[in-house]
Amino acid sequence: MGSLPTGSDTILHIRTSDLDFVIKAKGNVKKSAVSQDEEGSSIKVIGANIEYISVPSQGIEETYDDKGIYAPSINVSPLFFEQTDYLVTIQSKNNSKLEFSSNSSLLTDKIRQVTDDPSLVLGVINFGNSVGFSDFRVYSNGRNLLSLRIEVYPTKISYKQDYRDMMADINDLINGSIIDFMRNTYQGFDPEKKHNNIPAVFFAIMQGIYKDYIKAVNRIVSVPHHRLVSEHVVQPHYKAKLTDNQSEKWLLKHPEYIKKDNGRILAEKVLAVRKHTTYDTQENQLVKFMLESTIRKLEDFHDRYLASVNNPDKAITDGTRKMESELRRLINTTFLSDVSSFSSTKSMSLVFGMAPGYRELYKYYLMLQNGLSVNGEVFKLSYKDTALLYEYWCFIKLYSILKERYTLKSPDIIKVDRKGVTVNLVKGVSSRIKFKNDDTGEEIVLSYNPAESKTQTVNQKPDNVLELAKNGTKTRYKYVFDAKYKIETNPESDYYPDDNPGPKVDDINTMHRYRDAIVYENPESRFVFEKTMFGAYILFPYKDEEKYKNHRFYKSIDAVNIGGLPFLPSATELVTELLDELISDSAETAFEHTSLPLGIDNKLANVDWNRRDVLVLAISSDNEFNDYMTGRYCDIPAEIINDKSDIHYVALYKSKDHFRTESGVDYYGEIQVVPSLVKGEDKELRFRFKVDNWNKLSNRIETKEIGFDHIYTNLFLLENSTEIPELLIKSEEMYRLYRELKRRMIQAEISDDSDAGIMKLNGREIRFDKDKFELVAEKGIVVEYMNSDFMKRPNSTLRSILGHFNGKGAVAE
Repeated sequence: MGSLPTGSDTILHIRTSDLDFVIKAKGNVKKSAVSQDEEGSSIKVIGANIEYISVPSQGIEETYDDKGIYAPSINVSPLFFEQTDYLVTIQSKNNSKLEFSSNSSLLTDKIRQVTDDPSLVLGVINFGNSVGFSDFRVYSNGRNLLSLRIEVYPTKISYKQDYRDMMADINDLINGSIIDFMRNTYQGFDPEKKHNNIPAVFFAIMQGIYKDYIKAVNRIVSVPHHRLVSEHVVQPHYKAKLTDNQSEKWLLKHPEYIKKDNGRILAEKVLAVRKHTTYDTQENQLVKFMLESTIRKLEDFHDRYLASVNNPDKAITDGTRKMESELRRLINTTFLSDVSSFSSTKSMSLVFGMAPGYRELYKYYLMLQNGLSVNGEVFKLSYKDTALLYEYWCFIKLYSILKERYTLKSPDIIKVDRKGVTVNLVKGVSSRIKFKNDDTGEEIVLSYNPAESKTQTVNQKPDNVLELAKNGTKTRYKYVFDAKYKIETNPESDYYPDDNPGPKVDDINTMHRYRDAIVYENPESRFVFEKTMFGAYILFPYKDEEKYKNHRFYKSIDAVNIGGLPFLPSATELVTELLDELISDSAETAFEHTSLPLGIDNKLANVDWNRRDVLVLAISSDNEFNDYMTGRYCDIPAEIINDKSDIHYVALYKSKDHFRTESGVDYYGEIQVVPSLVKGEDKELRFRFKVDNWNKLSNRIETKEIGFDHIYTNLFLLENSTEIPELLIKSEEMYRLYRELKRRMIQAEISDDSDAGIMKLNGREIRFDKDKFELVAEKGIVVEYMNSDFMKRPNSTLRSILGHFNGKGAVAE
């Protein structure tokens, strides 16, 4: 029978004396967008009587004249890609029945006999999201005719760079998190536990704890455990200094050494007791055993590493040898050289539980011995499903970014049970990791598969959710970071709203659904069901962050808090910036950043910033304060009141000069009717205001470096300020900007010499007006910001302002 015809769409053609094996592209091949950065691939063939191997698209055709079994390996550019259909056709030349198999059962089932002719098998295969090597085998009547190994490449990430970097990030999480966990939450020793026999894991843990391990050994060497030993020796009587009951028993058995001399009984020789200190204790024997065991494991790792790696890393081999050398020195040059081998099976004394150095060394030794139990799909040695790998990596990278900036409190993916320390991260199983923002004391929670089910329609299960607590509110602000191993590769189509690659439209619609569908039942609210998600973002595999900043789905994050962000090992800047922004947001900005339903603004307090109806009055003594409190009144100098009808509340300010530790504003009261005119002790006229009742503020307003007799403010500022300067704020924009700066630990001064308000940062002014505010930046340049733009995009405006200042409020020169 003639060979199969091959066309221009042929990817690979292998001909032997027994068969023709052809793989063709079915439709357009989705070649990797980053394939030009890839290293070369290869195909490996083992077969009998191979005639030629052809890769038409790359102009490769290898012919073979000799007969027999060949195992050629041909270097090619990447040929096969994920999520691509390929037509495989295998035709026997001698009409024998053919059978096909693969290392994937899904692929094996696709290639089969489809006609009455058993010598022809064919089918369409698709590797899905599985990347890496795939093996094909063709045999007839039990005889292997051909074996083929190909390499499948991803289409959205770099196989040689991104793929490997993701693997490295996952391994770093294993090593770093386990070591941190075992440091902080040490579990006791159980001799029945399965020891760690994986050299790579052993070495990773050893690297992490080595300095502390050596420190513990040095502490033991400096103050070793010892005991006093009694030794009995036969000596002349004049040399014996100490005897005991054993000496008496010895003399009874050896009467020949007893003599009489002038009526006295003398012993010529005696069994004397000689005491000395020894370090050859059970505890020190175990110390020596642990050091020798560690050396053996280092040697084992070193040998296995050299045998398995073509180009070994000199830093690893040298580091291993250096550890071995230092441990041997500690054994050979210290008291440990005279300590005998450990062989006892008795229980350890309290030395290892109590003595410094011993307990730490024992802890580190058990960490090396027990290692870690790695469970869950994410920690398999081989990752073939790139979509699942990307999902796991996104969570792990978010975790790593947060861990670098905030204090890790409870890593839920790391658990301890009777099996030891376990890393669990499984798709569909919820995991939570808690952090603490040390600057604000707020809690940060990162959840994987949180299974948000409190919805009245269909349960929603986003991949990753960031949950933030904010000071000053009980609301928990949640944000979805959903991993999607998808990218729009045809942005020029009519339905896509941008000209550049980005997230899929359907995935953006899913983000809208997540934000709007996930609600919780609030019995205290007249709205009953309230949204819990304040933003939703797609994480997708794309590298060019700078180019993406002009994408519509990036700009939409500022507008409606929904959009997409490129996220790869080489592209983490935009995600990191957003995380920092969300966590540093005040409660007001976090709330304003979300899209609000029509009419909900009627629930919010409307503040008239032009109305200054609260008089904050400085008082000078305890007696004055007590008189006001008990008499429920307040005397105000007449000259400071221009229009009595504008004053509705009076607050009492205790200055630092007179009250020191209790300075600030604690109490305020609503005034009654028209005040009466009285004369004070200084004979000055005062208005006496009757107060309905003195109310204590929930939080004292602390004094700052500011002194005054009186100031005017409003009730909103009185109830929401924490420091006296905040009472001088003149507008909502000024309030919001001050709060955001304060939250970022940037101190701003507020002046009361302007109707609209002036704020100063390190001597530079920010002047607020009716519709805008101006920043006097470098060299006196005035930068203008519209109030409306600031209220719509507060973080964008704040970033621009801080671009002219460093993180501490100093002017950037």
